[in-house]
Amino acid sequence: MMYTFLRYITPVFFLLILAVAAWFNFKWYKDPPFEISRIETGPINKYGGESRIQTEPEETFTIISYNMGFAAGPMQHTLADEHPESFFTANLEKLAAMIKVRKADVVLLQEIDLDSKRSWYMNQLDILMKTLGWGYAAPVVDWDMYFPLRKERKITKATVVISRFPLVSNEFCLTSAKPVFENNLLNIFYYPLLWKSCMQRVTVKAGIRELDIFNVHLCVWNRAARIAQANFLADWVRRTERNRNFIIGGDFNFQAYIRGTPVPTDDMLREPFLNIIWDSADGIKEILSSRTDSTDRLHEQFTFPERKHRYDFMFYSQKLKLERAGVIKDIDASDHLPVFGIFRFTP
Repeated sequence: MMYTFLRYITPVFFLLILAVAAWFNFKWYKDPPFEISRIETGPINKYGGESRIQTEPEETFTIISYNMGFAAGPMQHTLADEHPESFFTANLEKLAAMIKVRKADVVLLQEIDLDSKRSWYMNQLDILMKTLGWGYAAPVVDWDMYFPLRKERKITKATVVISRFPLVSNEFCLTSAKPVFENNLLNIFYYPLLWKSCMQRVTVKAGIRELDIFNVHLCVWNRAARIAQANFLADWVRRTERNRNFIIGGDFNFQAYIRGTPVPTDDMLREPFLNIIWDSADGIKEILSSRTDSTDRLHEQFTFPERKHRYDFMFYSQKLKLERAGVIKDIDASDHLPVFGIFRFTP
């Protein structure tokens, strides 16, 4: 009886394997190198915590941007490095403490796990919001996948803006891109399973003022996709009402690459694609650099210690006044370092 069962099930199994392989190949050869989706509306989560009301224009507000790398610590070898649950809990506590010490009002986060085996299926956003006692979050899920044959198993992660100020809206678009591993079989296999890079615009209500927060996590795979995203982002900013205040922050993956992919030598020799952002609006500035800075100068304020490169930036509109800014170097909850800016509205 077992022989009869195996006799029938074996061909079905192999047909299934062939069908899956055919689908992976179809996806790889059919799709373009990268693709930016249309703008969609995302959720705003309310937690019932405190909210800040800014009543005077001269009051300052603090914004932090941090690729928190799902609280996996300063060195990530794989997407499924094994750590005890207490390791992630301790890193989330470090993150919350840093936000409190800096007296932040809005935080732009990238790579926060919502339901992943690698981080013990904890909802890191809910834990962080409960620890901070803040009231508002605008998440965008950019990876929701199950890997049946790998250690990662389930990964659900997001890009999110959290705020002490009330949030008015959350819009986003996602970009899919083909990986560039040196092994093309890996490219074909991983492409349908990979995360999408995110750009979102969240409107913050600070008293009688509104502030548009563009939180971005640009493509890590290639320069062409990052240039397309930067052009999309610049056009998004230009379509915004001219007198609105805005911040553009996040992980721009400037000259970034992943282990197992070629070093982007060509990218490193070209003009920084960040110039597209500098040209997106009159008077736009960046907290720690200028448009005329060389690549070496940009990397002096590094936010990715492993390579001493700067991946994380924060641009701001001309009607915002920057009081103070910097890279926060005394936290090791991620392989990135946060950047912060203290601003005030001008008349």
